[in-house]
Amino acid sequence: MSNKILEGIKAISFDFWYTIARYETEAEWGKQDRIRVEAFSRILRDYGIELSEEQIEVTLLEVGTECEAERLTSEIEVPSREVVSRILTRLGLRKRIAGGLSVLLRAFDEALLQVKVVPEANAMEVLAELKKRGYPLALLSNTSHGHIIRRIMDREGLSQFFSHLLYTDEIGPRKPNPKAFEIMLERLGSKAEETMHVGDRHELDILGSRRSHIRSVLYIPLGNCWQDGMPKPDFCIHNLREIIKDEGGEEGKEV
Repeated sequence: MSNKILEGIKAISFDFWYTIARYETEAEWGKQDRIRVEAFSRILRDYGIELSEEQIEVTLLEVGTECEAERLTSEIEVPSREVVSRILTRLGLRKRIAGGLSVLLRAFDEALLQVKVVPEANAMEVLAELKKRGYPLALLSNTSHGHIIRRIMDREGLSQFFSHLLYTDEIGPRKPNPKAFEIMLERLGSKAEETMHVGDRHELDILGSRRSHIRSVLYIPLGNCWQDGMPKPDFCIHNLREIIKDEGGEEGKEV
């Protein structure tokens, strides 16, 4: 029996975070922030500037929160270079160490490489099977530093399955902006009604898919498929294998 999730589908896109990859543990998220604070403190000292780690940490948090709010409102990516520039401005250091922006930017971005990010459960198996079946695959990831996600994709062996890797700091619009999905469709050379997107966020992946008339698949290992006030996915799965299973008891439920 056929799998309804894939019925009529000719191309597929995936989200990155908590869809095909994740932090190995939640502690890694906090570790990443700590690495950034310590690196900024060290680099600033090299420029003869002494700031407390607490001041740096608070500023990183404030600017990060403001940039995320801006992203959600504008649906346009704020790249990490802009984030770091705003941090320096907030600290009153933008003109004092203009030449140090690139050094701080590298430390900010590469902190992600120093924590453990691993493939999501069954992601390698499912992506390999979809590629074997001939589906063109695209990655559509909201990120302020696509070049780092690209390195993680390569390191973990995920890149091999994808025809196109789209990072929002490189293309501009971010999910749920329909323009991000339009770019993805153009790259894949597919029609909206023949394409599906798999992701874990109602307000980003599912809303963006529905705005773009793309089939939406919500991946949620634990918890309820439906949340009050959130856009409804076409399908909901709790295991990525449900995408490739024949119709049966564990098949993704149409909702």
